[in-house]
Amino acid sequence: MERQTPSKKEFWAYFSQDDDFFMGLSDIAFRTCFHAKIHHNLEIQVNHALNTGKAFYPKRLALMHHWMELWDKKGLSHDLPEYRFAEQMFKMAYAFEDEGVRTDLSQFATQRLTAEEQQRYDKVLYSLRDVYTFTDVPVDDSDLDTIVDAALWAANGGNLQPLRFMIIHEAACPGLFPESTAKNAPVHLVICYDTEGRHALSAMSGRTNVPEDSMLNHRNSPLDVGSALTNIRLAAAACGLSFSRQTMTPALSARLLKQFDLSERVHPMAYVELGYSDEIGLALPKTAVRDSVLAVI
Repeated sequence: MERQTPSKKEFWAYFSQDDDFFMGLSDIAFRTCFHAKIHHNLEIQVNHALNTGKAFYPKRLALMHHWMELWDKKGLSHDLPEYRFAEQMFKMAYAFEDEGVRTDLSQFATQRLTAEEQQRYDKVLYSLRDVYTFTDVPVDDSDLDTIVDAALWAANGGNLQPLRFMIIHEAACPGLFPESTAKNAPVHLVICYDTEGRHALSAMSGRTNVPEDSMLNHRNSPLDVGSALTNIRLAAAACGLSFSRQTMTPALSARLLKQFDLSERVHPMAYVELGYSDEIGLALPKTAVRDSVLAVI
């Protein structure tokens, strides 16, 4: 099948900016735009076509292919996960468009857990509780990598992937977290929100000079952080580690910004204490479902 190739004018009209704009972005900002557009204009479209058998929107694949060309012009690695994912999407898309082959996606279908899996899931979910004391047993770096990776897989609005993390060992920065209500925590995991990519997306749409507070208080920001916290808590439990969620105070945020010379667009939003604990206790009971649901229609 002959490819439909959009003109530069069509590409610029579709994305409200020309190639020079994208080439002038930092790597972080460009990759954020790439994340968002690959999600909305490729992943969703390809999955819809493969699930329904309906054709793609005209020139949609070609428009997104130009993003791949810009990626190369930026000199970014083809080994980065979003580029590899885009290549996989294009491979499935062209197989469908050119040959009518619909990639079998059944392995990704949602399935009910087995009884054994449900038992393990319930054990983790319903026994979680914050602890307030930690032992001096060190935390393995591989476990910390596992926990941060789980946080990165949390849902985030528009696939912007705006969260950044700071893994701070107490031994390396003693006394940096005096506000913590947990004692002797060996590791402090800080979740930060990076607005640089969101600024680039706004500029791409023709909106410039958007106040930083507006970016930080975007409706997706607390949802992104909350989703990451949930995954962190579950991953910590899977690694046999205990967890204590803490409040990010303005004073602590300012202290972290100064200590690590963070960009003005990186905002510490939350932090958790991680480590091993001898503390054992029952998880606090929660309100019954019938007392919490406001409406069922």
